[in-house]
Amino acid sequence: MQLIHSLFEHSPIIALFVCVALGFAIGKIRIGQLQLGGIPGTLFAAILIGQIGVEVNEGVKTIAFALFIYSLGYVSGPQFFSSLGRSTLNQVHLSVFTSLVVFVTVWSVAQIFDLDKGTAAGLLAGATTESASVGTASETLLHLGLAPEESEAMNANIGVAYAVTYFFGFTLVVFFVSTIAPRLLGIDLKAAAKEFEKELGNVGDELAPGQEPAVRDVVARAYRVTKEEAAGCSLAALESRIPGSISVQGVVRRGRLLDTAPERTLAIGDRLLLFGKVDALLSVGEFIGEETAYAHGLALVGETREVVLTNRDFVGETISAARAKISPEQLRSVYLSKLTRSGQLIEMRPNTRLQAGDVLTIYGTSEGVESATKLIGYAIDRGIAVDYIYLALGIIAGILLGMVSVDIAGSPVSLHTGGGCLLSGLVFGWLRSRHPTFGSLPEATALHLRDFGLAMFIASIGLATGPQAVTLLMEKGILLPLLAIIVVLIPLITSMYYARYVLKMNPVVICGALAGLLTCTAGLNATVQQAESETPVLGYTVPYAIANVLLTLLGPVIVLTA
Repeated sequence: MQLIHSLFEHSPIIALFVCVALGFAIGKIRIGQLQLGGIPGTLFAAILIGQIGVEVNEGVKTIAFALFIYSLGYVSGPQFFSSLGRSTLNQVHLSVFTSLVVFVTVWSVAQIFDLDKGTAAGLLAGATTESASVGTASETLLHLGLAPEESEAMNANIGVAYAVTYFFGFTLVVFFVSTIAPRLLGIDLKAAAKEFEKELGNVGDELAPGQEPAVRDVVARAYRVTKEEAAGCSLAALESRIPGSISVQGVVRRGRLLDTAPERTLAIGDRLLLFGKVDALLSVGEFIGEETAYAHGLALVGETREVVLTNRDFVGETISAARAKISPEQLRSVYLSKLTRSGQLIEMRPNTRLQAGDVLTIYGTSEGVESATKLIGYAIDRGIAVDYIYLALGIIAGILLGMVSVDIAGSPVSLHTGGGCLLSGLVFGWLRSRHPTFGSLPEATALHLRDFGLAMFIASIGLATGPQAVTLLMEKGILLPLLAIIVVLIPLITSMYYARYVLKMNPVVICGALAGLLTCTAGLNATVQQAESETPVLGYTVPYAIANVLLTLLGPVIVLTA
């Protein structure tokens, strides 16, 4: 033990990485269907290792926190701003309402049970599973002008309260949104999801999450004209037999490649290259003649591309309505194969509404995909290049913004590094989504920065918290889990009935929204599994994006008011 203490004392950075390694190993442990996750695991490991006494440089903690909070804002920015529209007004309304209920609940509990500012902030972060508020609350505490010992003790209480309450908050949210909420709403979640799917429109055979068709729905096939009824038929008339489902990509006559002008007519012996949906090709193929091997000159390159929706003409429209706005020529040779929102897969049904920032995966010919991209928005660049100038300027802007203070009731109030970098991240991420020609920060890189920064910051908090952890656990170890249950249940139950009877939201959407309101992706996954449908995702993405911001900002508010 003395050897380990000497090693960590000589190089605290080693202690940080040991905490991260152990923490993420702990986070992978499953208890039934539940998995704690790497961040809470890191905090547990850090508190344990912190018992031997490890001091981490304050600068390391500040850099880690700045990277984390900026990346959080950057990733959330496009969805956060795009959610502020008419089509999602109810979900925005619900998100703000829930955050107010969370604040009132935590503040009331703190007053009734005489919790100090640090414990109250840790309770907020743990019960709502919003790890970011640990950082914003901790930073605010340091600027309150408290005595060093008092400030240190309260900061330690943030970490311990978070560590103790996170598991209870996490578990209760998962169980409530997937099991209790449907019963309180008086629905069979699986049956209600199927009914909601009918309202959204049919999409054919349903697949379980993670499954995809073994045979591609959109293909290219070659046919020879052998039937007299097809001879003399124009290409335009051929394509119009099943509108929007096939396109003629090539015509070969006596070994010579012809153009595919709409008015061109077919002749016996012509070979055609058709591109489109399999069932449509089979139907048209019966009209044409026989399927054949590709002829010389009949070559086609297919392309898959992810495109971000920015065209306001389609935002808020259903998929079927958006499709009706596009001319058949613009839809030629391109098909929508997948729709994702904030990283969550959305079922593509005729009445599914599109939102700004949705990622549409399209497949078709290179020309068709290029044309559709210009119509929809912009293509996602999956390159690995990072614009470090833009990244650095964003963090600098956040730190400078956090330095600005305003006198309120005679006291200086500022956003500090946490609030400043969060807001700058939101704005810089949104600007990048609107103008994708600059500021490249691939989503995977941003997510790694977010998770790594948070892990290092949480490890720093835990190592500093270690010596005081036992004291708080002795004082409030039994009370904290009970308070976590209160802080979870009151906002969830209140928001559930508010959404149902005031906002008139669909019960299936409400169950997904409840998971987003307390930033619990595991809760959404459990709800989707119970429903055997992806429809709860429609209620999750907007509340999740907004709650991530509001709950993070609630950390300082609790510290200032509790």
